[in-house]
Amino acid sequence: MAKIILGLSGSLRQGSFNAVFLRAAAERTPPGARIGIGTIRDVPLYDADLEAAEGLPRPPSAFRRSLARRTGSCW
Repeated sequence: MAKIILGLSGSLRQGSFNAVFLRAAAERTPPGARIGIGTIRDVPLYDADLEAAEGLPRPPSAFRRSLARRTGSCW
């Protein structure tokens, strides 16, 4: 079974060095592993008060569902 690693860059800038390094790492992943590159573009800052009042916002909920489909589990 392949190991899947989710990579997220903390920068949204097109020329981000972190994003460049992440893409380079994904290209050089050893056999038996894979790096999937995600984005934080639509994920809002965490607000526990908002989550308690309205539930988890749509972008993080979709992100969790995507992880669950790919890994078979989610926190």
